[in-house]
Amino acid sequence: MQHHHILIVGAADTGRAPMTVALLQRHLAQRGLSYPVASAGILGHDDAPAETEARAALLVLGLDLSAHCARSLTEELVAQAELLIAIDSGVARVVRARFPGALVYSLGELAERARDIPDPFRMQVGAWLQYANEIDAMLKAGMPRMLGLLGVADMVSERHSADFSRLPAPPTEVGTTEGVGGQVASDFSRLPAPPTEVGTAEGVDEQVVSASSPASFTQALALLNLAATLPAALNWPLVYEQLMATLDELETLLPATALSRLYVATLRVMLQRSPNPPTPHQAQQLHAGFQRLGGPIGPAELAALSQALV
Repeated sequence: MQHHHILIVGAADTGRAPMTVALLQRHLAQRGLSYPVASAGILGHDDAPAETEARAALLVLGLDLSAHCARSLTEELVAQAELLIAIDSGVARVVRARFPGALVYSLGELAERARDIPDPFRMQVGAWLQYANEIDAMLKAGMPRMLGLLGVADMVSERHSADFSRLPAPPTEVGTTEGVGGQVASDFSRLPAPPTEVGTAEGVDEQVVSASSPASFTQALALLNLAATLPAALNWPLVYEQLMATLDELETLLPATALSRLYVATLRVMLQRSPNPPTPHQAQQLHAGFQRLGGPIGPAELAALSQALV
């Protein structure tokens, strides 16, 4: 199978671009395609991580940006890509000016929408989640055209037989970098890591969460932190499924007789009793219950969790 390289181009490659990569990869996977998708930025914030809010927003959608590392757009990256997708029309103009021979479409052009997703830099997580959902919708709308440009039939879409030759060519006018807002890597505080010290007292299990534990545990803490601070931004049924899956994973790591296994079972009951959505106080209690899994679990920890159920 031929692999078509797709490059998403953003401003700083720390927000909308990495979110688009993750969302596009999911759309491709749903079609049984595994084409390489990567991102780069025109403003040069090499090695910066994805924005904290971008990571939090995609956690809600079941995706993880923790491994993302920003990089600048280069001739080598452009040469490797069969298709460049600019995150907005301003970025598209800059890319066309720098690389006039590249095949470049903005996300709005692919979706045939006169819409640019705003840059949510320094906005709250709710705005990032809203724009992530908009990006996802535009990718879905533009998927048949994108696959058509790559010469791939979209067997999922009902419009897979569309005539892609009718798609208008991208604009050829060369724009300036004016209007493309600068963006700097943010320094938002991160969620505190769970404690790592292990107790050795009699009747106390070693910590459940260790370096070998699933990454979903860290995601669970981030989601519960959001549930306590921005409950309206979350799709609680989806979050609930992710939290339950995390408990299932952790439970498989524990021996049947471990006290920590009873703790996980009690935490599962607390989660099941939570309303849709939980109140901020209930979300805080769940967060505290999950976070204790990062330390030793003994009778005191189990009693505290059981008391919270009353």
